[in-house]
Amino acid sequence: MSQLKKMKERHPLIGDVRGLGLFLGVELVKDRSTKERAIDEAEAVMYSALSKGLGFKITMGNILTLTPPLIITKKEMDQALNILEKAIGEVANGNFH
Repeated sequence: MSQLKKMKERHPLIGDVRGLGLFLGVELVKDRSTKERAIDEAEAVMYSALSKGLGFKITMGNILTLTPPLIITKKEMDQALNILEKAIGEVANGNFH
């Protein structure tokens, strides 16, 4: 979870991160003050991550919902979060359509 909080500090597109155990949610917003949902951006992040080997679902149009298996290793989870951050960065910079 701390890696996601650091990711939030680096990416204004991330409005909030929350989780319970391995069930994680990353809320994408167009503006943190208005909390306007970043629906198109969430879809673009999902497809960018999928092209890199990471699959997840989107809840409520803008919440990236990660539910890894309980047997995931730390190395695999770190790799998943790295893919997610790269995908968010690409979308935020307009490098993925």
